[in-house]
Amino acid sequence: MTILVRQAAIDDLDEIMAVEQDWEEAQRASRDQMTARLRAFPEGFWVFEQHGEVVGTLMGFPMRYEADRVSELSDWDTVTGNGYYPEIDLDTANAIYLASGSLKRTARGGTAYAVMMETPVELAERYALDYVLTGAKIPGYDAYCRRFGEIDARDYAFRTLGGCLVDPFLEMYRGHDYLVPDQRHIVPDYYPDPPSRDYGAIVVRSVRHRPGDDRH
Repeated sequence: MTILVRQAAIDDLDEIMAVEQDWEEAQRASRDQMTARLRAFPEGFWVFEQHGEVVGTLMGFPMRYEADRVSELSDWDTVTGNGYYPEIDLDTANAIYLASGSLKRTARGGTAYAVMMETPVELAERYALDYVLTGAKIPGYDAYCRRFGEIDARDYAFRTLGGCLVDPFLEMYRGHDYLVPDQRHIVPDYYPDPPSRDYGAIVVRSVRHRPGDDRH
């Protein structure tokens, strides 16, 4: 099924909040947070439509990312200003950080995730930024430890089977060139998620610039 993407507007808030209902209640953003994100950086807030209905959202903001200072990305609340976004400085930014993204269960599968993964890359190219990154869950971690024995999360994130990462979420990201650069990018207490034992993986996609790309 065709997924259409466009920049979100304040008038979309009711449908945006309907998509947010697919998250666990404790993890849902508030209407106030969504409004703040739209106002802070509307270029980085997208909605995805199917048959005229908003079935997905994706939102992010420019920031400075340096691999050797990844420890500063200590948890989701710190990075995102508790979900309201920190002050944005385009002069020093070199990356788009994806704060949140969601698809209604009825829209998952097919090409939907591919569209979501490519959309922020196009924005980064337009702004001549070098990276798109996010803090991903590693939802297979707890189950893996229960089945096969305890393993450090930093080792688990790189474990493969048959050429694929054993964590299905990280493998999905890898399929779209969002990679965990090294073990320092596996962060404890990043986001409350029991299947991940609250670990987050900072996945990074490098952006290849085209001739004519320039920072706006």
